[in-house]
Amino acid sequence: MSAAPEPHDGETQKLVTMVNQVARFFESQAHEPGVLGVADHVAAFWTPRMRDMIFAHVDAGGADLRPLALEGLASLRARPPKAAHRRLEAAGGLSVGTKPGSDAG
Repeated sequence: MSAAPEPHDGETQKLVTMVNQVARFFESQAHEPGVLGVADHVAAFWTPRMRDMIFAHVDAGGADLRPLALEGLASLRARPPKAAHRRLEAAGGLSVGTKPGSDAG
């Protein structure tokens, strides 16, 4: 018997793909700045609804999420989104949220 699909399953899978792409980018950095980079990106560019949906997916087991994506989301969840960029910069990374006019694309 298979598990029931999550609400908005297609949307959730799109978010999984997106956060995994972000994680792949940050995997080239040292571990802590990578984790914090994922958290910072999601805090800076994702809407509260998107964050709520990906956190619900994590709570349901986090299927298909890369390890760095899971760690970044856990880091974001543990801290308010506005604090994510300060932690990233303290770890030696550069926050996308501190660059006026930054674009994820």
